[in-house]
Amino acid sequence: MPGPGTIVRDGFTINCVAGTPCDPNLVVSVSDLVNFRPAAPTQQMEPRGWSVVGLPTNFIATASVHTRSGVLLGFPAEVRFTPVGFRWNFGDGQGLDSAGGGASWAVLNLPEFSDTPTSHTFTETGGRSITLSVVYSAEYRFAGRDWRAVRGTLAVPTTPLSAVVAEARTVLVNRECTVGAAGPGC
Repeated sequence: MPGPGTIVRDGFTINCVAGTPCDPNLVVSVSDLVNFRPAAPTQQMEPRGWSVVGLPTNFIATASVHTRSGVLLGFPAEVRFTPVGFRWNFGDGQGLDSAGGGASWAVLNLPEFSDTPTSHTFTETGGRSITLSVVYSAEYRFAGRDWRAVRGTLAVPTTPLSAVVAEARTVLVNRECTVGAAGPGC
């Protein structure tokens, strides 16, 4: 009967040292991924750089599944990062956690200033710094073997967005919105 740390595969006996790639009980945590950096996510907003008090501003993040190669616990390995959450801070005391990064109004086939799952409505004028962190889960593998989960998640910040929030007043124009419905507010 093989002892602990011994693997029998294809009729061969392998004595596996605990904490090495062949250890079936190896637990890797995000703190072990010091040699692996996930891709930096990006964010944008609609309208770009400004917002109107009382109207939705649409926020969009871009992050995707990607793999990095490097050394893990002293052995060559691959780590696959998967975005699992998006955490916005809108700079006005409000935030949003979402499972997805959102999409533009055009992609969603919505008119400008429509509410979206990743939009925010500011209630006061002023400058804002909008920050976003994308939360990644991770998996690892050695020598092309099966992917194994990494314990914990990793939040990766984006470059902050600066926005000016202002009030808007309606004005009389030479036509009705029913004639030229492409303008803001129509």
